[in-house]
Amino acid sequence: MKRRWFIPAAVLAAMALALGACGGDDGGGTEEGDGEVTIFSLWTGSEEEAFKKVLTQFTEETGIRTKYEAARDFLPVIRTRLNAGNPPEVGILPRPGFVDELARDEALIPLEDLGLDVDAINENYGDTWIDLATFEDTAYGVVAKANSKSTVWYKPNSFQQNGFEVPQTWDQLEQIVQSYKSKGEVPWAVGAQGRDSSWTLTDWFEQIYIRTAGGDNYDKLFSGELPFNDATVKEALEIMLQQVNDENVLNGVDGALSLSFQDAITRVFGTNPQAEMHMLGGFTGGIAIGANPDLKPGETIDFFPFPTIKEEHGDPLVGSGDVAAAFVNNEDVAELLEFLSTPEAGRTWVSTGAIVSPNKGVPDDAYPNELVRKEADQVKNAESFRFDGSDLLPGTLGQDFGTLLQNVIKNPNNVDSLLDDYQAEAEQAFS
Repeated sequence: MKRRWFIPAAVLAAMALALGACGGDDGGGTEEGDGEVTIFSLWTGSEEEAFKKVLTQFTEETGIRTKYEAARDFLPVIRTRLNAGNPPEVGILPRPGFVDELARDEALIPLEDLGLDVDAINENYGDTWIDLATFEDTAYGVVAKANSKSTVWYKPNSFQQNGFEVPQTWDQLEQIVQSYKSKGEVPWAVGAQGRDSSWTLTDWFEQIYIRTAGGDNYDKLFSGELPFNDATVKEALEIMLQQVNDENVLNGVDGALSLSFQDAITRVFGTNPQAEMHMLGGFTGGIAIGANPDLKPGETIDFFPFPTIKEEHGDPLVGSGDVAAAFVNNEDVAELLEFLSTPEAGRTWVSTGAIVSPNKGVPDDAYPNELVRKEADQVKNAESFRFDGSDLLPGTLGQDFGTLLQNVIKNPNNVDSLLDDYQAEAEQAFS
């Protein structure tokens, strides 16, 4: 059984009083709001800009103002605010496991308690996305956005100039990498600086692991049933290190560990490119085009699905989703969550090119370019789907997994001891 982070009873009592004072769920039903909703998220840059367009639309239609706050270290900040009895009214939860943790601790308001029609909201979503926002058969939020993470970004014009075909297999990708190096080009830019960008390495690992160990082992690993020092983990890391190493990455491993994920994107698709490819989620296109509007989808920027490694494990999709959930119960909050669940909000959101919507009512023609339409199609038609593994881990284990992988690429000869230490931490977290 997973360990959930614990809020002492005295703190929960203080939280209950604070929530009641500002409209929390005290058994008396949804209260009147004050005309403004505070929202807390980790989104910055193009993701924040896209979300604010949706919030602007909400204000125009309802008259309810919004106040947006962001912090990349979302989890520790939200915990601090919860323990102090000072939660935001709405949080955009970046981890599926975090919905469960907060719901278990009674920190979230069920949609039904907000006076919302859960069945009507869920009509817009498939079971995968409904489950993401549900704990013990109770709906606690709305899936705000989704992304594929099984995407490798490249320059089609560069591939054409070099006579490269889009790789279908890992071996074919390796041939492209070697060819780039033989021509004096840098194959990859990787940004894995500090804890804020360490998750880029977990994305690398997850794509490789599910394609070498299979979906069942993937589920077991990220639910605590399979140890992190298992042979399947070591095999996946060996394959990952074939690409993420001093020879293949811009400025070597030290360079990757000194570069944010945003800066790594611009090293490939900026006005002064220094590398040829970038492995990161579907949101990469929006960030790249935001930084360099001269990019042309399908010509100077595109992506291909992460290639197959072992044929028996096929072409699974690893992706992510963010859940909008309420910490405070009032009519303004209820109205915002209901609005975020509508195809209307989804259409505005996807029109920015920054996200893919899991809302079934958002049509393909709402997407502004072929990159996001292509990603949306990938999400809809995946032969199998798994959520980002590190996002499923309890407590701080997910962020610590990124730190582990930073140490692995820095000290590849110490893999066994690093995995043993992390497994000891995992056993505590899952106990």
